[in-house]
Amino acid sequence: MAQKKKIIFKIKIPNLKKSKFTKKNFLKAFLFIFILAIALMLGGMFGAFLAVRKNLPSVADLEQIKPKIISTVYSDSGQPIKEFAIERRIQVPYEKIPLILKQAIIATEDPRFFAHKGLDYRGILRAVKEDVFRVVLGKKRLHGGSTITQQLARSLFLYSQQTIRRKLKEMFLAVEIERKFTKEKIFELYCNQFYLGHGTWGVEAASQLYFGKSVNELTLPEAAMIAGIFRGPGVYSPYNNPAVTLARRNHVLNRMAEEGFITKEIAEQAKKQPLNVLPLKRENTEAGSYFFEEVRKYVEKNYGDEALYQGGLKIYTTINPDYQRYAEEALSKGLRAQDKKYGWRKDKRNLLAEGKTNLEKFWLESWDSSDLQTGETEEGIVLEVGKTEARVKIKNYLGLMSNRDIAWTKAKYLDSLIKPGDVVLVEIKTVNEKSKTAEVSLDQEPLLEGAFMAIDPATGQIKAMVGGYSFKRSQFNRATQALRQTGSAIKPILYTAALEKGFTPASIIIDEPTEFIDKWTGQPWSPKNYDGEYHGAVTLRTGLEESRNVVTAKLLDYISPQVGVEYCRKFGITSTIYPYLSLALGSFEVTLQELVSAFSVFPNKGVRARPYFIIKIEDKDGNILEENVPSTEEVISPQIAYMMTYLLEGVVQRGTAKAASSLNWPLGGKTGTTNKFTDAWFIGFSPSLCAGVWVGYDNKVTMGNRQSGAVVALPIWIDFFGRVIEDKKKEYQALQANSPTTEKPEETAENSASAQNPQSTQSGSTQPEEAKPIEDFEVPPNLVFVTIDRKTGLLASPICKYPFSEVFLPGTEPTRYCSLQDHLRVLDYYSEREAREEIH
Repeated sequence: MAQKKKIIFKIKIPNLKKSKFTKKNFLKAFLFIFILAIALMLGGMFGAFLAVRKNLPSVADLEQIKPKIISTVYSDSGQPIKEFAIERRIQVPYEKIPLILKQAIIATEDPRFFAHKGLDYRGILRAVKEDVFRVVLGKKRLHGGSTITQQLARSLFLYSQQTIRRKLKEMFLAVEIERKFTKEKIFELYCNQFYLGHGTWGVEAASQLYFGKSVNELTLPEAAMIAGIFRGPGVYSPYNNPAVTLARRNHVLNRMAEEGFITKEIAEQAKKQPLNVLPLKRENTEAGSYFFEEVRKYVEKNYGDEALYQGGLKIYTTINPDYQRYAEEALSKGLRAQDKKYGWRKDKRNLLAEGKTNLEKFWLESWDSSDLQTGETEEGIVLEVGKTEARVKIKNYLGLMSNRDIAWTKAKYLDSLIKPGDVVLVEIKTVNEKSKTAEVSLDQEPLLEGAFMAIDPATGQIKAMVGGYSFKRSQFNRATQALRQTGSAIKPILYTAALEKGFTPASIIIDEPTEFIDKWTGQPWSPKNYDGEYHGAVTLRTGLEESRNVVTAKLLDYISPQVGVEYCRKFGITSTIYPYLSLALGSFEVTLQELVSAFSVFPNKGVRARPYFIIKIEDKDGNILEENVPSTEEVISPQIAYMMTYLLEGVVQRGTAKAASSLNWPLGGKTGTTNKFTDAWFIGFSPSLCAGVWVGYDNKVTMGNRQSGAVVALPIWIDFFGRVIEDKKKEYQALQANSPTTEKPEETAENSASAQNPQSTQSGSTQPEEAKPIEDFEVPPNLVFVTIDRKTGLLASPICKYPFSEVFLPGTEPTRYCSLQDHLRVLDYYSEREAREEIH
């Protein structure tokens, strides 16, 4: 207490200003207290540092950290076409990072990087000095003064909030990292770790996004821009803030000059260049979406989602990007064309009704890119509408619409169909990039659904897969999951069974009203032909080409429905099928993939290759995790396969799929239509590709009277195959142009005679061709071609109207010539006038 009083007495000494002695004592006391406070503060900081150190992660864990690397999907030609990633990151080693980018980053972020041991004390003092001024100016965000190593430590192990505790952890970890790793490794980790805007992580992914090139190809201005983004990718975006980003890039160039990496003259020259970044590409979520969803599900199931999204897998698939695009565009176009038959629906979204008044600035979710392509469809926002003209916003373009193309809507004027604020589908007719305008026509999203699949018959590789009109609208894959009745598309399998049970293409079946008693159900069944007509005696070929239901029912009744089921199984159909006579008309449900795979047996000489879509999968280091090769089994003999192919060529040349003959290519196939027109099919093939189309409503309601496979599905298939054939022709022409010319061998009299008279000749001696096709169906040995009357199935005589070279197994060809009486047995052999003349 006495001591305490003494202290108080000294503090209260009167006339302090007059006493030099007491003033010295006061300064000493003040200095002592100040030093004590600093010591206490440093001690506290040291104690806090020791406490913080106990909770730090181990830097040794850095060796175990696996960066989230993109998994890449490749096409059948080995080109990358799709990525799966949480973070779009492409690892790049230190050696492949160009010197100019290294210098740009170091000059801007940490000039003494190769000199310090994790902490740059000069930088810290400079940061403190700058922070004092920032506090005076009232700025809350302080300068960090962090080295590259500190930034890496913070990114890998810590959170970004600025606190003393976090800063201490960061400093300690930086020192530990420097002890554990070389400078080169630290810099490599830094360049691969950080987010650099618009979904990219690391300098390689950023380089590809902004400039479309690998990081080792960057120019000086490009490298400076990427280096500048490190400080703040949310601010320094060449797309969102180009002016700010340009200023930041120029700052990097100035820093490079200040550090002596480049001269001031070079820096000034580089600063004159614009950013020159590529247009920002938004991923088209529709392109190949059903195919890639199958890939995603398979990889996730077999390797886990972590491997898919973070493991850097290389997934090599069977998809042909061109065929996929052709399929998607053909299906979309075909479904929209079919939907127009039902007229305009007033079910469109209206933005004004939703309270969105600034239509000029509104951006629709479906606009996943900024460009317009002629022939494509896009959603548009109606801005103004009159009787004959309307203005529509489409992305950053002004669409001009007239009433010239609205006859399908059953309306005369546009203002009776649409109003301002409506979100409508339009087809792009022309695009003027200079004025940012486009001519468009009114379209409509169909309620109808469809599916498409293309398979290489030789390997089973799935080249194209479309599971519906829009993956955004429905992720249900109708190509692989939807079970639908096949209608007549099942008939080729049953005709194959008939050929193996002794029938020939010339066998006669009577097409007439027939009542069957189903052996399984015991119920009477009377199938009717699609056209309601009956043609009397017809050949097996005619029965298939014209899809005569009674003929198929009689064939199945003869061979038995049980045999029909067995053949469906042989052809790879695994869906539930019962041995009922109605199988003849495709009353049981299968998937499109099953049916396309089954048809691939015919062009592949009787062999079915199991469908698959993944060729191989590698890990990030190139180790093969899985590799698939074609898995095949012989279903029927090459001879029967060719006979069926030849029959199905007739379907295209003369039958229900005659519209496809306009493609002028070796093609075979079969249409399919179900009761009440709920399903429409066409499955067809060339020598090198098999493809199928299904169209219908998900809820299995009718598409309308006489909306058959030939009317609804076949045009889609023709659209697709027409583009495939054009590609084949271009490839052939390019091959011919690059190959040495060869002289055409002289035609001998023997060869000429053999070619012109195919009656009872061995396979391969077919009728002469005007020009050798680029590809054709190969005729196997042990077959004979005989000229018969196509309607009667007998040897052709001079009075026959339909001579035709038919194919037979040796010994099964007809031996009798047809007569007038044979002609009259076929009800449609002559017209009514011709029939009367022949009788008289």
